[in-house]
Amino acid sequence: MKDTLIKKVQETIKLYKMLKDGDTVLVGVSGGPDSVCLLYVLKELQEEYSLSLHIAHLHHGIRGIEADEDVRFVQSLGDSLRIPVYIEYADIPSHAKIEHVSKQEAAREVRYKFFNTVADKICADRVALGHTADDQVETFLMRILKGSGPHGLAGIPPVRDRIIRPLIGVFRAEIKEYLSEHDIRYRIDSSNLSAVYLRNKIRLELIPYLAKEYNPNIMDTLIRNLNILRDENIFLDEYVGKIYRDSVISESADQVRFDIRKFDSYAGPVKRRLIRYAVGSITGEGCVPLSFKHVEDALSLLQADKRGEVHLPRGIIAERDGYLFSIYLKTTATSIPPYAYTVSVPGETIVPEAGMTINTTILPSPFSKDLFDSPPFPKGGMVGLSDKCETDRYTAYFDMSKFSEPLTVRNRRTGDFFCPAGMGGKKKKIKEYFIDLKIPRRERERIPILTSPEGIIWVAGYRSDERFRVTAATEKILEVKAVKIAA
Repeated sequence: MKDTLIKKVQETIKLYKMLKDGDTVLVGVSGGPDSVCLLYVLKELQEEYSLSLHIAHLHHGIRGIEADEDVRFVQSLGDSLRIPVYIEYADIPSHAKIEHVSKQEAAREVRYKFFNTVADKICADRVALGHTADDQVETFLMRILKGSGPHGLAGIPPVRDRIIRPLIGVFRAEIKEYLSEHDIRYRIDSSNLSAVYLRNKIRLELIPYLAKEYNPNIMDTLIRNLNILRDENIFLDEYVGKIYRDSVISESADQVRFDIRKFDSYAGPVKRRLIRYAVGSITGEGCVPLSFKHVEDALSLLQADKRGEVHLPRGIIAERDGYLFSIYLKTTATSIPPYAYTVSVPGETIVPEAGMTINTTILPSPFSKDLFDSPPFPKGGMVGLSDKCETDRYTAYFDMSKFSEPLTVRNRRTGDFFCPAGMGGKKKKIKEYFIDLKIPRRERERIPILTSPEGIIWVAGYRSDERFRVTAATEKILEVKAVKIAA
């Protein structure tokens, strides 16, 4: 007759459709009681599901000799069960320092990356991890204390992509009983016995206190609530997934764009999930730990001016620009390399990085009576040109006697400055000008700037330089148009 624990695991596997016949399963084994139990349970079920089992173990580079002994233990375990073992050594402290995250978060990142790498190598159908019902409760309480929203309180998913957690319905006490009954050895991680980390404090102090002072069945009670939250969370995710497709204007591997008017028409809970959904589509679900505050900060852009951005964890940026609301990776902001093109005068110059062409035309003197009141000049002659130097955002006119060739169109450089028209000849750094206009960083590298040997002539689409403007004494005019390239 099968053990009670084995039966519970079988029920979990069937409920969440974790396994099918002939699956290749990579089992994450740390050497601790949970992962060792998982390995033995899957070994017990190997014939039933015709499983091909493999073991993966990561040495975190933290616990010295103790971690070295874990490696030897797991290798010996694999040899005794005739299961192939894959071991990798990592420097978690260095990774945490480089990525500016805690050691626990760094370990999680490196561990999952390792599992996926091995799984790809052996063509694994599933990666089995030893998370238990206790882990569910601890995660739930930890997220409450950190201020997570309903999405985070749904707990650890039993199945996510190819990752499965067959012990998610089993409590740690049941696992230790199973191991004891079958005389199965395992390792103890001494770091789990110290109430230094939040999860350990919850396990060692908070849960026993709640059980003693408030509810002896606190674990069962919290698990029931977690199951309800998870079911509701799945329903809401499916609902938001449908809305998401209707709300997105464009989507790529590192950027999602929404129409802010449509996005803002949804209720608050839906908007919060749309942001999480967008971040997940870029980085992978669950890869970026968004807190409630992170999401609220992003939503605050909906009440801001026309431009603004909010920096989220792991290089994710939320940005508002007019009627566009975007979520993208910070690497996108620096993806436009320095560019420079010699401008054809007259003629057309393509600037692919800006998605524009720069069209130039040499115009005759406007002070001939025959030309004075005819196109391209407005009724009344040069008043419009001399007062504005521009007739619209993407068209500008310049006095050709005030600069020499060649003209160049390029993106900004360190130290760039110009004298914005209308400011009485005062100098302004391009960087400061962009900041004043709240132009997002990733757009600043894209904006074409027209230059001559005498200096910057025009920040295309924004402002001309006072020094090169057309006056009543102008004899020859250069008309410049920045034309967007059709998609």
